[in-house]
Amino acid sequence: MTTPIPFPELLRHHRVRAGLTQRALADLSTVSPRAIRDLEAGRANARTQTIHLLADGLHLQGAMRELFVTASLTRRPTGPFDNGCCTAAPTAPDALIGRETEVLGLLEVLESGRRMIALSGLPGVGKTRLAAEVATRAGARHDWPVLWIGTDMGTLHRHGTAYGPLLRSLKSLADADSAEEDPVGQVRQLIGRHEALLVLDGLAEATMPLLVRELLAQCPGLRVITTSRRPWHVAGAHPAVVAPLPTPPIKAETPAELAGVPSVRLFVERLAQARPGFALSTANALAAAEICRRLDGLPLALEVVAERGRVLSPQQLAEVTPADLLDLAVPARPDRQALTIGALVGASLARLGKWHHTILCELAGTARPGTVTDVVRALGHGLDEVAAGLDVLIGCGLVRASHSEVSTELRVPNLVRTLVLR
Repeated sequence: MTTPIPFPELLRHHRVRAGLTQRALADLSTVSPRAIRDLEAGRANARTQTIHLLADGLHLQGAMRELFVTASLTRRPTGPFDNGCCTAAPTAPDALIGRETEVLGLLEVLESGRRMIALSGLPGVGKTRLAAEVATRAGARHDWPVLWIGTDMGTLHRHGTAYGPLLRSLKSLADADSAEEDPVGQVRQLIGRHEALLVLDGLAEATMPLLVRELLAQCPGLRVITTSRRPWHVAGAHPAVVAPLPTPPIKAETPAELAGVPSVRLFVERLAQARPGFALSTANALAAAEICRRLDGLPLALEVVAERGRVLSPQQLAEVTPADLLDLAVPARPDRQALTIGALVGASLARLGKWHHTILCELAGTARPGTVTDVVRALGHGLDEVAAGLDVLIGCGLVRASHSEVSTELRVPNLVRTLVLR
């Protein structure tokens, strides 16, 4: 009986046979050089997703690929992440549009040693989708298991009996009514010094920042990504406001000029799904650009409006009033009832205090951009007080800041302004 070749030797054999250095294989597979080095030295065990990325980088096919994958399964660790048990990030049927710069920047943050990213922004701006993309790529690059708990998952999925206690403890972190006396201690005991990436998607932030702070302090191999409507303030966390997709400049009017604008790409792609055969053309380019500008590039709003393309032309959609746009229904998700665009965006307004609402109303009173000086002068409050209030509004995505060497311009998105002035 032939003795199977140990996976570390098999990986090294295929790499050398392909004429690749560890760095070259890392570039082809997106798995980090350190992970490849540890795998070849027998110091680590890879999860299935990582093995397939390596097989892709080595161009392994057929029986040779099967042997490669099988060999990787002969040696697995025992502990909370055995048998490939992890709550994987939600998968999306469509490619992420217009976010490559953000994804690469956030990956660089995690790889630079920062252990937490706090994503915030308007509902429907794409925080969950961005978190899933970053988590999936980071997990594959570094062989980190991705642990996901959040609104899109509904409840935590259990993928193995050994992993059950970890999932229950993670759920208790998000459950205000949990009877768990020490959920942080339970998670710390199960994760220990293992490396992992935890994504907390859309959880109530009343107590979560404190719990996350404790987890980071007690689990040195843990990284965390959070998504919320307001930024979480955790020491050492990297805050990132997720902005809507870029919209066309006023001068961009031809299909060629508009084709590369992310908001237009998303709108056209979704409209083509609703109306097969639709394509950007000279006849509809101006209408598509106007829709994207009026919706400020908010991905969820663009998708909802595109679905109405089954019964309305782009020109008719561009003529819909702002009030009617806000009343369009958003498809229901397992974790939320059907809402309108206005109700979803308005949920962020409802959580504002009186002071923040006052600042927002002042800025929303005019379509032109304002500055902090304008707000200070209009409200008669000190610069520091106004700046602190604006910082909260910007973190929530309710105000957008455009920076230049001379000044910072502040603008309220169209949908938010319409809601505020109703």
